Amino acid sequence: MEGQTISSNVPLPAPESRCSIESCADAVAAQIEARPMCLEHFLSGSVQELETRSTAIRGQSYDSDATQSFKALLSETAKEAQRLAEHQEFSQHENRRRLLDIVFRASHLSQQLRRSSRVPASMSVWLRREDPGRTWEEETWTSSISRHGAGLVCRHLVETGSMLVLCRKGIGERSRARVVYCKYDGDGRRQIGVEFLDRNDFWDSRYEASLKNAAATT
Repeated sequence: MEGQTISSNVPLPAPESRCSIESCADAVAAQIEARPMCLEHFLSGSVQELETRSTAIRGQSYDSDATQSFKALLSETAKEAQRLAEHQEFSQHENRRRLLDIVFRASHLSQQLRRSSRVPASMSVWLRREDPGRTWEEETWTSSISRHGAGLVCRHLVETGSMLVLCRKGIGERSRARVVYCKYDGDGRRQIGVEFLDRNDFWDSRYEASLKNAAATT
């Protein structure tokens, strides 16, 4: 979404068009997923919808239908917000700041989407938290891996956004990682998803081998 430019000459929807939100008769300013919305409902609803959808797809593969649908929503929302922000009617208006905030949020969420396919794989690793005063270490295993992260069982309580360190047993490879989701599986175990911050070769050939094995069994 970076680098997108929308002409300020693009007209707003015709005044006779009305917002699709129940009990709202205001004129339409934007249309998202074929739903016409007035400016206020677009401003108030877009951020909430993006965050809700982002939470719902955490842990899914980059190629899942839900993720692809979310990518389309991010793109459409950012384009509409950018179009409105560039329109002369809002050039000196507080709503322009809110519209640009939507563009920023959509771009940020887009960058957080998984960048490679996730495949089931059980690999033993050391998981560490090295924050002063909150240091701990545990031996655990992955439930899935991708080129840019992993899903893991974690016995310690962690929050989304926490910084951890993964170490591969035996060879000593390590990488800093950020927690992107935390949930419980059907057996009551805490599952976390992490994305690597400083490398994309942590699994070396193991990821490619797991990817081929997964393809061969489908």
